Amino acid sequence: MHLVKIAAPPERVYEALTTPEGIRGWWTRDADLDAAVGGAGTFRFHGGSDVTTITVKELEPPLHVHWKTRSSFRPEWDGTTITFDLRAEQEYTVLSFAHRGFETADERYAVTTTGWGVYLASLRQYLETGTGSPA
Repeated sequence: MHLVKIAAPPERVYEALTTPEGIRGWWTRDADLDAAVGGAGTFRFHGGSDVTTITVKELEPPLHVHWKTRSSFRPEWDGTTITFDLRAEQEYTVLSFAHRGFETADERYAVTTTGWGVYLASLRQYLETGTGSPA
């Protein structure tokens, strides 16, 4: 779990989480996403050797995004869930992020948690400056 305070309104944060253009700005430049409930997303890393796919399970604009994941490169991600919950707080959006469902809290889990910290910082940078650090 991570908690990030972003100097942007919830609508902009939500857009960065639910559009291919938004995802490409902070997570990976090689992304496809159908952001409707039941839609799919494909996110490619390392020249396409690491592919994560998601199914959009829930959307509550502009406050909640819920994905179910699959990964060919990271089998520990299979069947896990990712949620982004947003709330306005003055001129900020507070993003509560959770990636749940791992069988064990081992080294792979630690790598995942650290990676999300880096990418969520990229999300904040993208929304606050216009330039993130996607893969």
